[in-house]
Parts: sequence; C-alpha cells; structure tokens
Amino acid sequence: MSPRVKANTERVTTFLSVQHLEALKEEAEQKGTNVSALIRMIVLEHLAEK
Repeated sequence: MSPRVKANTERVTTFLSVQHLEALKEEAEQKGTNVSALIRMIVLEHLAEK
C-alpha cells in the first residue's frame, strides 16, 4: 500500500485572549467540533468570500 498524501499539514500558531478562546470553545461545542476545526472553517469561509 502506498503512503497517503496528507492534506492541510501546515501548522499555524496564534494567541487569543482568554475571553475569545472561551467564546470559540463554546461555539465549537455547539457545532460538535473542536476549536482548531472551527477556526479553520472560519478562515476558509472568509477566504472563499474574496
């Protein structure tokens, strides 16, 4: 079996205030996902609008 090519492998680090992180955690929980996936979704939606 040949190795699968990984997509989305670039890592980005950012810093958020406690209040913003808590808001993202709550929204992610409501959507049934995690903060990382939520941030990725928000960024991709933003870029698609351009």
